[in-house]
Amino acid sequence: MDANKNQLKHPKAVLITGAAGRIGLELAKECLELGYHVIAHYRSSPEPARSAFMSDKRVAFIPAELTEPLQKLMDEVKKLPVTLVGLINNAAVFQTGDISDPEHFVDTLSINTIAPLKLSVAFAKCVDNGWIINITDARTRHKNKKYQNYRVSKVFLDEITRQLAFLYAPSIRVNAIAPGAVLPADSEPPNRFADLSTHIPMGKTGNPSNIRQTLRFLIENNYVTGTVIPVDGGWGL
Repeated sequence: MDANKNQLKHPKAVLITGAAGRIGLELAKECLELGYHVIAHYRSSPEPARSAFMSDKRVAFIPAELTEPLQKLMDEVKKLPVTLVGLINNAAVFQTGDISDPEHFVDTLSINTIAPLKLSVAFAKCVDNGWIINITDARTRHKNKKYQNYRVSKVFLDEITRQLAFLYAPSIRVNAIAPGAVLPADSEPPNRFADLSTHIPMGKTGNPSNIRQTLRFLIENNYVTGTVIPVDGGWGL
């Protein structure tokens, strides 16, 4: 079978964790626009992504708890008639808590840091050439008591991005996108998000299209690896 026929039978696909909504849903839309099939991971509900992609046969949904052994998730991915080439580690927990609560710290690390690491290692074992993109946070270096455990978990993910890039080059590129204020938190009053613009050097908040543009750049530019790109209007300075 020649390469073109094989690609038709087993099209290139991207696994995206936490793809059911918010930024994960936007990342899935961008991958589809780039011609990839999407394997959308979700934890409890596939909505609103399932409704958005209801008639699109290029999207497959797989539920999984990222705190459980991840080999089961990868085994489900391997059953699909696609060629896995990309992994986007987007799923995360965003909760208040500081390191005076070690149990909460460990729970946060398990989702935001350890799960992306384990998935990346499993991905590298079954992909000859491809790419990994981690979603981190633009303000990880700013001290924050309220979300301290979350921030530290993303600091670790930044460094894991760089270490994996060095480990897996040249066959697998590993980068990260660090969003700033691009979507209000679900629990956040609308005016709170708008008020953030006064603290951002660019004088405005962002939107999901800014993240999608960065994703496209990192996928298409095959000479970039080991970088964490802040998309934050300078908020992290």
